[in-house]
Amino acid sequence: MRIAIVEDNQSEMERLSAHFARYQQEYQQHFEIVWFDNGLKFLESFNHNFDVIYLDVQMPLMDGMTLAARIREIDKTIPLIFVTNYVQYAIDGYKVDASDFLLKPVNYFNFCEHFKRIEDRFKRQEDAIAVTASEGIVKVLLDELYYVESNAHTILYHVLSDGDEKVLETSDTMKNVEQKLADYNFYRCNNSFIVNLKHVAGVSGNDVLIANTRLPISRPRKKGFMNALTEYMGMGGK
Repeated sequence: MRIAIVEDNQSEMERLSAHFARYQQEYQQHFEIVWFDNGLKFLESFNHNFDVIYLDVQMPLMDGMTLAARIREIDKTIPLIFVTNYVQYAIDGYKVDASDFLLKPVNYFNFCEHFKRIEDRFKRQEDAIAVTASEGIVKVLLDELYYVESNAHTILYHVLSDGDEKVLETSDTMKNVEQKLADYNFYRCNNSFIVNLKHVAGVSGNDVLIANTRLPISRPRKKGFMNALTEYMGMGGK
C-alpha cells in the first residue's frame, strides 16, 4: 500500500511513520510511505499514485482543507485522513468527504483502531464497478449499491455511503447494467429496477422492501426473484 503524508512538521511526520512501521511489523503488512512538507509539492506529483493520503490542516503555502478540495477535483474516492490539533476541523472535513480524523499527538492505540477501519474499507472496495456520472468516473462499491433504476434514457444508481443516500445519474441501458452485475447478488425485479439482494429487508405482496423504499416485483419475474432471494439467504447472505 502506497501512502502519502502531507505534513510540514517533521516530528509529527516521524511519529506517524513510526506507527506505520510498527503496524506493518505486527500485522505482516507492507507500506511505502512518501512524505511531502507542503501541499504544492504533493499536487505536483499526484497522479492517482497513492492509496491513502494523510493531511495536516495547518500548513504554509496551502492549508490541508484547500489541498483536500483540490485532490477531490482529481480523485473523488481516495481516502483522505486529516491529522490535526483541532477537533472543529472535522465539520469542514465532511465537505471533502474525509474518511477519518486523527487528533495530534496521535498515539499508537488510536492509530491502530483507525487503520483497521481503513483496511476494512479497502476490503469492501474489492467488489466495485466504475460508473460514468455527471461528476466524472465514480467507483461504486457494490456493498453500498442498494438498487439501480431506469428512468426514460437515464440510469440511476441509488447508493448509501456512510449513512448518506446518493443518486448517480448516467446514460446507459438496463441490459448493460444487468450484465455488469451478473456475477454478483443482484436481481432484476421488473423492467425498471435491479436490486441488491443483500439489502432486501423483506417482501410484501408484490413489493420488495429496500431500506425505506418499496419497489414493485413484476408477476413474470416474481418466481425467479423469490428463488434468487431464497438461494442468497440460504448461502448466509454471501
